[in-house]
Amino acid sequence: MSVQTYSVSREGDRLMSPHFRVREFACHDGSDTVKIDTALVELLEQIRSAAGGAVTINSGYRTAAYNARVGGARYSQHLQGTAADIVVSGASPLLVGQMAEYCLGSHGGIGVYQTFTHVDTRGNRARWDQRSGREVAVSGWPGWQPKEEPVLDNTPSAYAEEAVAWAVENGLLYGNAQGDLMLSQPVTRQQLLVILHRFARLERQS
Repeated sequence: MSVQTYSVSREGDRLMSPHFRVREFACHDGSDTVKIDTALVELLEQIRSAAGGAVTINSGYRTAAYNARVGGARYSQHLQGTAADIVVSGASPLLVGQMAEYCLGSHGGIGVYQTFTHVDTRGNRARWDQRSGREVAVSGWPGWQPKEEPVLDNTPSAYAEEAVAWAVENGLLYGNAQGDLMLSQPVTRQQLLVILHRFARLERQS
């Protein structure tokens, strides 16, 4: 956790990360000072990447006066610049909470509300459900895992490079729907017959 202080008037357009600027974390009372935790920005980038949708910060840093005006907790993480209430395009508040759970692990705060999700980077762990309008402590928000990227078996051994390139170029060897040639996998009789049939057609065309 590293909280930095910025001036909205002088640094509002400064990029904190590829997708978030200083002004997005500013207090809604018009205050020029804004505090932002770099770990919070990193968390929001992780959530954005996981969801594949834009993250809108409804509430970031709050001054003490503004926090009191909106009924925030006395020791709200928003006061320290370590919290954000967010909406993610294409994702429900619950799904965002589940993604945040995966990213935060054993620390941080996650609160799921009817229309937004609260996330913060506190050192301890806190989880709550506010969708009913009443805060209920929960053990956590499990249920989301990142999709595993397929590992493509498309790199031939040095001695087979020329042959594989020839087979692909001449239509003898196709990849599957994911573009995987499965070069190190065993060949079934059916697959062998298909390759021989393609080769015979190639011979007739030449």
